[in-house]
Amino acid sequence: MKDRWKHLRKDLFRSVEPRVELVLMSEPQGRFKKLLTTETAPGYTARASHESKGTTKDDIRLNKFLIKRGHHTPLEAVAFTFHVDGITKSLQNQWVRHRIGVGWTYRSTRTISADQNEFVYCTYDYIPDELKVITLLREDEESAKEAIARFKRKRELGATKQDSRKIMPVFWNTPCHFYCNARSLRYLFALRLKKDAEWEIRRMSRIMWEIVMKETPSLFEDFTDLIRRED
Repeated sequence: MKDRWKHLRKDLFRSVEPRVELVLMSEPQGRFKKLLTTETAPGYTARASHESKGTTKDDIRLNKFLIKRGHHTPLEAVAFTFHVDGITKSLQNQWVRHRIGVGWTYRSTRTISADQNEFVYCTYDYIPDELKVITLLREDEESAKEAIARFKRKRELGATKQDSRKIMPVFWNTPCHFYCNARSLRYLFALRLKKDAEWEIRRMSRIMWEIVMKETPSLFEDFTDLIRRED
């Protein structure tokens, strides 16, 4: 994805960029360690329906066949946990609309003082004028600085942390751990990798897709054409 103005965000007040890390994913256990891998788990378990035999290469081919035919239940055999940083409260509000096969543990500003917040600034990729982008980012930066100052004033006046945080703009950083299975992750990609998705969740989804492509490519490689079309 294009990010022509990234260099302009570097020195902004408490600026943070998106980062996605794979924390863990499901693995075979016991005697099954010799029979399958994380990636081949969907195909391997799906073969139980016909009691068919096959190799790990056969299971990779079966993964692709299952996806092509829309038989996605075996994909739930593969689960991922990601650590996601550099995402806004605004993104969170979109993301939690995904309800099945997913879960989150978010940083809580009920318990952590919001005056420690970082901020995720807009890319403004659609604006070709650098001077206008600089001006817009300065506006955002002033909003971030003022929000921190006003939070502190509310706390000094006796407001609780959870009431004081409501002064924050929606672009404060809200890191989390994200739990999902491969089936639900495919649903996320199908919606959020498209060009008409909101830019921030699309950017996060793209980073996540690049990670899982390194680990279990046969489960997600069919999105390659979508990404090429949408870029």
